[in-house]
Amino acid sequence: MQNEPLVTTGKSLLTKFGVMAAAVIAVLFLFFQTVDSNQADSSVVLQSITGNLSVITDPGPYLRFFGNVHQYKKVVAVNFTGSKGIVATSVIPMIKVRFLDTSMGEAKGVARFRIPTTGDHLINIHREFGSQDALISNLLERVVVEAAKASARTMSVEEHYSGGAGQMSLDFDDQLRNGIFVIDQVIEPLPRKSRQDSEEEDTLRRRQRVLVVKKKDEKGDYVRTKNHLAEYTITVISASIEEVDYEPRVNDRLMAQKKAAADEALARQNLKKAQQEAETAKALGEKLIAEARAVSEKEKVQAEIKAEKESSVAIIDAKREVEVAVQQKLMQAEILALQRKEAEGLKVMAEARAKAAENALDPQVVFEKKLAAWKEVEVAKYQHMSKAQLVPYVQMGQGQGGTNDNAMSMLQLLGTKAAIDLGMQFQDIGKK
Repeated sequence: MQNEPLVTTGKSLLTKFGVMAAAVIAVLFLFFQTVDSNQADSSVVLQSITGNLSVITDPGPYLRFFGNVHQYKKVVAVNFTGSKGIVATSVIPMIKVRFLDTSMGEAKGVARFRIPTTGDHLINIHREFGSQDALISNLLERVVVEAAKASARTMSVEEHYSGGAGQMSLDFDDQLRNGIFVIDQVIEPLPRKSRQDSEEEDTLRRRQRVLVVKKKDEKGDYVRTKNHLAEYTITVISASIEEVDYEPRVNDRLMAQKKAAADEALARQNLKKAQQEAETAKALGEKLIAEARAVSEKEKVQAEIKAEKESSVAIIDAKREVEVAVQQKLMQAEILALQRKEAEGLKVMAEARAKAAENALDPQVVFEKKLAAWKEVEVAKYQHMSKAQLVPYVQMGQGQGGTNDNAMSMLQLLGTKAAIDLGMQFQDIGKK
């Protein structure tokens, strides 16, 4: 009986703590139902207990008053790269696209959108979609997928592989901002290479020649589908397709084409090299021919010059020989004329001598006969004198040579006298 007050006191304490905890919880509940906080990267659409909608864009606490809060990110990123560990508002798988030639691939990229923060526009979006998740799944992700697929439809996989990836990314961004292009597909009919071509090969060839034409209006602007983003005042910050993973058969075909292109480039390079070598060899041959022709022309010119020189020398020598012959002929003629004149003179002299001899009037004959007679007289005189003795001896002069000297002096005087006589007589010869 003595323990009952203690039990009563413990129960009262627990009751008080329970009441206090409930009061604190109630206060906290009422606080959080009355006051809330907004993040800097978000906007809040607040629906009051009366159903009125308001937009809170400023960061920080605001009065909620038991209203319903719907949060919208100011910037929404739709990531379809397929990478793991990506932090984004929306992460979806890579987008499957079909190219113009029916080849398949998976596009990777990112698109970022700016959600309007003005009250009317954001309330309009909230009324249409009810939440951010519904806005992303029913609008943003859908337009991203449609724009990616539409960008792939305008080119073949070969065109994309050969440098059309940049154009595809540009078309993706353009169509997100302005709407999807309205296109017409035009197939150019191509004749079969041969009658043996099958219909399947012909159809494939026709499909590869499909042309995509973007429609334009009368003003020259592209005709596009309705732009739903513009309808809700949602703008595109950036959009790009980073790359496209082709399906295995396309990769095999592209690798084969790449190898064929490499082989063709190598063959073209080898052909170019061979052509260059041929041109080099041709140029070298032409150079050698030109050099040989130049040498030949030089030798020919030298030979012609030599021949002309020899011809000129021969002509000069011939002229000289002719002149010499003419001079010799003239000299011979003159000599013959002189000889003829001399012969004629000798003939005349001979005739004159013969005639003078006949008439005993030739001075030479007379001189020769007189000289012969004089010789005989002198020889006989001196022979006679040599035999006789001269008495008395006659000494002439005062010489010391004796008798013989005087005799020799006498003989010299006599010879001198005879010579003088003959000389005087010689002068008289032929005057008559």
